[in-house]
Amino acid sequence: MRESDKKDNHIKPNPHKFQPKELKMKKILKWTGIVTGGLIGLTLLTGLALYPSGKERLTRSYPNISTEVVNIPTDLNSIANGKHISIIWGCTKCHGADLSGMLLANDPILGTIPSSNLTPGDGGIGKSYTVSDWVKAIRHGIKSNSQVEIFMNNYSIMSDHDLGDLIAYLKQIPPVDSQLQAMHLGSVVPIAPAVGLFTPSAELIDHNATRPVDPVPGATVEYGKYLFTICAECHSSNLATKLEKWNQGDFMRTVRTGVLPNGRQLPAAMTPKTFGEMNDTELTALWLYLQSLMPAK
Repeated sequence: MRESDKKDNHIKPNPHKFQPKELKMKKILKWTGIVTGGLIGLTLLTGLALYPSGKERLTRSYPNISTEVVNIPTDLNSIANGKHISIIWGCTKCHGADLSGMLLANDPILGTIPSSNLTPGDGGIGKSYTVSDWVKAIRHGIKSNSQVEIFMNNYSIMSDHDLGDLIAYLKQIPPVDSQLQAMHLGSVVPIAPAVGLFTPSAELIDHNATRPVDPVPGATVEYGKYLFTICAECHSSNLATKLEKWNQGDFMRTVRTGVLPNGRQLPAAMTPKTFGEMNDTELTALWLYLQSLMPAK
């Protein structure tokens, strides 16, 4: 048999059965790209569909809110208590130690988000806000022009006494000239309320609810429940179970120093500059309330 005939009799490999590894990898990458591109496209389409709904909620107007009459004291003790409230309820955490406002975010995703200058200085709302405006902003989460306060915490539970003292303090804080950048929301923020990741406080508040009786300050479970509203912005009642092995000294020391019993540092949001301002009575009341949530042994 001729040599050429022998070569013709050899079994030729099936190119569809035995693919080089490089070709298989190219197909995998191709389909990965198609799937990823499809997911990105679906996400963009979903975002575009939800954007108008979310934007409407962030610019919603509440023109028919009637504010409660709150007594505003003028004595020094009440004003000092108002300063105390501005710290433990987190006003200074967002608006700065002197309440002149600060830039909370400034990036392409979140946008430009300033907190208001609360003082009566240039650029501040303090020189134009009436008592009614303060009540509407703090208790109802609504600005003086009736639009929603987008990033305002829910302070609707704040007692008349504490609210009066806080406004008394706000009415006499020194003016600070601070012209902050105008708010400009990034493309992602308006989508957040549409998908349930964020809800403005004004939507959550029953603006016509009957005001509860002011809690009596003291080292009691009832007063601790009232103060836990401050903690509830970040914590649920499950916080009690996390403190199961703690004693009262551990709790008070951690809040005041920002250091856990095991020596680790608390997250920056739990700054002792804010919550360390609480006095012994307030911390004891909080501890008693958290203990009341513990399951019975």
